[in-house]
Amino acid sequence: MADTSPESRPDQPRSLPLRAALGGLKRGFEALGIRNYRLYWTGQVVSLIGTWMQQVSLPWLVLALGGSPLQLGYVAVFQFGPAMFLAPFGGVFADRIDKRLALIASQIAAALQAFIIFLLTATGIVEIWMVMVMALMLGLVNAVDMPIRQSIAADLVPRRMLANAIALNSMAFNSARVVGPALAGVIIAIGTAVTGSAVAGVAINLGINTLTYSGVLTGLIRMNPREIRRHEKPERHPPVLHSLAEGFNYSVRTPLVFWCLVLLGGIAAFGFNFQILLPLFATQVLDLGSAGYGGLYAAMGIGSLGGSLTLAFMRRRRAIPLMLVGGLVFSLLLVGIGVVRSLWLAAPLVLAAGYFSMLMINTINATVQANVTDALRGRVMSFYVTVFAGSAPLGGLFAGAVAEAWGTPAAFFAGAGLSAVILAVVALGLRAAARRGSLGVTTIDSSTERRATTPAPEARTASATR
Repeated sequence: MADTSPESRPDQPRSLPLRAALGGLKRGFEALGIRNYRLYWTGQVVSLIGTWMQQVSLPWLVLALGGSPLQLGYVAVFQFGPAMFLAPFGGVFADRIDKRLALIASQIAAALQAFIIFLLTATGIVEIWMVMVMALMLGLVNAVDMPIRQSIAADLVPRRMLANAIALNSMAFNSARVVGPALAGVIIAIGTAVTGSAVAGVAINLGINTLTYSGVLTGLIRMNPREIRRHEKPERHPPVLHSLAEGFNYSVRTPLVFWCLVLLGGIAAFGFNFQILLPLFATQVLDLGSAGYGGLYAAMGIGSLGGSLTLAFMRRRRAIPLMLVGGLVFSLLLVGIGVVRSLWLAAPLVLAAGYFSMLMINTINATVQANVTDALRGRVMSFYVTVFAGSAPLGGLFAGAVAEAWGTPAAFFAGAGLSAVILAVVALGLRAAARRGSLGVTTIDSSTERRATTPAPEARTASATR
């Protein structure tokens, strides 16, 4: 068999060996041996801490300004709604343009949005409608940014490391979700105690978020463009709508990709409404202040981080059981959260919900990426973004409306029930598809990653039609 290690292939980035001191941990952090990926990952950790500080602060700000649960839902609509319509077009461009340069531009735009909302809050002139406008501005940026971020990892690491890189991306995301909310909660509490206004602490958090964009921008600028994988592109690109249809058709006609997206969309719409429900749960059910609210978010981050680490060190993942069982346990935990009235009982349940949701979401991401070619990756992952981020506005309005009408616990119960229904539909769909033929890559094996990430015949056909 020919040597296919990264060092022997000119189209692969040069791998830098990890320190021997990592010893047995080397496998779990293998992708960090690639300099470009390490720069990208480190920048993401810094930036995401600020992102989570803003994610926690904005709902608290809306409540501090006298907002209702339904208005919290509107903020989610403006922040994630644009992805429902624009992310697929972002995916088309992700397959055509220099992803690194595009990310630099989108991160500068996101930093500008963060700076504006910081100024509005720090000067005391902020109103709820302004928060919504800024949420819409960020949503427009994310509609372009998110498909590129979802697909760039495959260009930074050898293909055999892709599953590990995806798990490490999740680890970065969830490490920030531990630090960011906890830090934000403490700052809001201190700001409230010193000034008598929760808005002061929120302003500090938003200012920190603005500064953290320098982390990801520094990493992107320091990358070596020559070590980023370049894909062969046609002399003339087909029309945008034709390219969009090509990615859509592939996503729908590939059973494992299609049912992964159905599961993602259903759980995202009905189960992942913590941005709306946690501040209400903390204040109305548990009677907590900002520090307790940040602590709940941090507990979820600890659980999700644990799930990410578990997946990073797995040699072999059976995708379908991880997705379905993880989703089922997550739904049951939502019921438990709706029942409890004590912080000491709620925190472990929130932590466990973070763990099992990460087993499911990370595996969905890795499974979709393992079943798509590089030529279609940006477009298919844009539908991943559309489903995930686009479900948030619908779910936010649903959760906010249920919480306002029947209380926060009822919103958790409704989300759990509908998530269970989606899981059943997906399980039946996968079973029927398996009876008709091969599902594709259902096992992600780090020891045979070259085999696992080989495109399916359908993928090669789709790519050849470009």
